[in-house]
Amino acid sequence: MSPVLAARGAALLLSVAVTLPALADTDLDEIVVTATALRSTVQDAVQPVAVISGAELQHDISSSIGETLASQPGITGTYFGPQASRPVIRGLGGERVQVLEDSISSLDVSSLSEDHAVSVEDLLAEQIEIVKGPAALLYGSGAVGGVVNIITRRVPEKLPDGGFSGAAELRGDSASQEHAVVGRVDAGLDSVAIHADGYAHSSGDIAVPGYVWTPALRAAALAADPNAVLPRDHVANTDSRADGGALGASWIADRGFVGAGCSVHDTNYGTPQSPADYAAGTGSRIDMHQDRCDFKAELQGSGDGWFQALRLRGARNQYRHSEIEFDGTVGTQFRQTGTEIRASLDHQEGGLRGTVGLQYRGIDFRAGGADMPLVPDSKTVQTGAFAFEQWHHDPLTIEAGLRVEHGRIDVDPSSGFNDYSGSAVSGSLGALWKFSGNVSAALNLTRSRRQPAALELYANGVHDATGQYIVGDPALRPETADTVDLVLRGTGHAEWQLALWSSHFRDFIYLAPTGLVQEGVPLFDYTQSDARLHGAEGQLKARLWHDGAAALALTLLGDYVRGTAAGDINLPKIPPWRLGGQLDFDRGPWHVGASVYRFAPQEQVAPFETPTDGYVDLGVDVGLRQTLQRATLSWFLKGSNLGDAVERRHTSPLKDYAPLPGRSVSAGVRVEF
Repeated sequence: MSPVLAARGAALLLSVAVTLPALADTDLDEIVVTATALRSTVQDAVQPVAVISGAELQHDISSSIGETLASQPGITGTYFGPQASRPVIRGLGGERVQVLEDSISSLDVSSLSEDHAVSVEDLLAEQIEIVKGPAALLYGSGAVGGVVNIITRRVPEKLPDGGFSGAAELRGDSASQEHAVVGRVDAGLDSVAIHADGYAHSSGDIAVPGYVWTPALRAAALAADPNAVLPRDHVANTDSRADGGALGASWIADRGFVGAGCSVHDTNYGTPQSPADYAAGTGSRIDMHQDRCDFKAELQGSGDGWFQALRLRGARNQYRHSEIEFDGTVGTQFRQTGTEIRASLDHQEGGLRGTVGLQYRGIDFRAGGADMPLVPDSKTVQTGAFAFEQWHHDPLTIEAGLRVEHGRIDVDPSSGFNDYSGSAVSGSLGALWKFSGNVSAALNLTRSRRQPAALELYANGVHDATGQYIVGDPALRPETADTVDLVLRGTGHAEWQLALWSSHFRDFIYLAPTGLVQEGVPLFDYTQSDARLHGAEGQLKARLWHDGAAALALTLLGDYVRGTAAGDINLPKIPPWRLGGQLDFDRGPWHVGASVYRFAPQEQVAPFETPTDGYVDLGVDVGLRQTLQRATLSWFLKGSNLGDAVERRHTSPLKDYAPLPGRSVSAGVRVEF
């Protein structure tokens, strides 16, 4: 499908959305997004936002945050195997997308490389919030592409209803041979709330349909060795195990709370073998451990006067992981100590309300081992001050925000590199207009400035996991993005949203292939160029029919991204367009759903990048919800990729030799009390 037809598809979603409300007669719930500056609902936010919770989250939960969110409009995943997949929002990922746990950075090294997993456990999520487009005003220059906030509530913010609540879940999957168990309990006694959780899961090598490698890679291997036995049916070295847990407690008062919690996370997983690794019988695994402690405090205003709330958030993280070769040799060891503190003050006076705050983030990064580290040791400190104000007078809401940030990277003197220091100023201006009939339009203009990361500045060496020799550039300048976002929404009997956006970058930083080879692997350089990314995304959720306890609902979604650098050169790893939908039938405690999604081929590729074939993904799911006294049981059965299609994701650096799982069936049960 051409870009013109893709745009027509987005327009079709809008036209269908406008006409469908007449077919439904049940309002959809409003959900508060805590990752926005003023904790707006999805319908009242000027910036495009999305929230996944409840049954939808249980349906979408996967082995990594990138895979959990990959079915959301405008989002896909990097997929470096099932355990290591970070979100890609509107074609941007890595350092430009921040992953948070309860509004504080994950403080791991997942943004350093695609083979590093996010250290937040998806199975514990109660809600996942996505802010699309620049969120640098609140969360720093690293959030120029968006924010994913995983809500776990490991530090309680209120007493549980009835004094005690909890949940436990068992699940398994056939394609990954996954077995997982997770549980949490929350208890309250007088003014003290206590939280505890734990989880464990394991999986085997991922099953795929037919040959693992693309036809081009297979042809090259057979040309070199006509008797070569090529891998098929399973992606070797993709098994994993993980376990962990947390304990937290808070003192709850009438107007606020103060609390703390600590957690531990352990995981060991393999990374898919490259053709060179397969031929040599080599490969690597990652053994990761994290200890994290969080602190929260909040004081609410009395309801009168300008003071609304004072919030304090903090986290301290000790992270380490080792990259271990098949023979037991530790190739590289990463150690990182991270600290983040955020303080904000919410205020209101008449029709004007807002928040002002301060943020500090300090990262002490160390790398060692048998291999030369890709990045030298460094200490990074970022400090920022932000202000966000909103004026509301029906039907118009106007918002403006400003952030001033200073960043410093002190690099190991023995590396021969110079330290980095710089400042960044970001700002936004937006407006929301509510029309009659529960329809609104939001326009957001943002100028965001991102400072280069240590990897982009100082990388110099072979990255075994990706099979690249990567060279940074210490002379990189901060990149600036001017973004325009137009969002149309409808709520009430049906819920729909259409977003059109465009980002113009000056000094866009990206990893570009050179076509050269160094130390036996392709040479990639971090470079800068002006660039433009633009696209569209839409989603519709509507109830088509209902009769008593029976109802039929429709979900449609589609998205499109185009990214080019100066000279109309295609940017790498830009996802292709997709269109699809799902029908859901509910009758009493039973649920049945069926979905079909078309993923287009990606032929607009960067230099030295290979194209990716398109595919159609088919799925079904069945659920049963039972109430037993105080407990609720939710049984689910889900079939994915039922056509057993070969699915390769263009945003994955391993797409040519690590496809997505083939036909799979997952099942499980969840109890809530």
